[in-house]
Amino acid sequence: MVVFLAGIAGPMVAVAQTAGGMDPLPAAPPIGGPIWTIVIPAVLFTGSFLGTYLLYKRFSQEEEG
Repeated sequence: MVVFLAGIAGPMVAVAQTAGGMDPLPAAPPIGGPIWTIVIPAVLFTGSFLGTYLLYKRFSQEEEG
């Protein structure tokens, strides 16, 4: 499979080769479960939302002149 990518430096060519007839190796994902799929994303979203809100409150105040 040949993929053409256009960038600032000019077109680049990337070639990906796949081995025919080979099955993927069985492997368990290193992270998983409800903590990594529900709790961690919720904590990250809450933290980013809180940080954005605090920055908004800080910089949306009108200057006193």
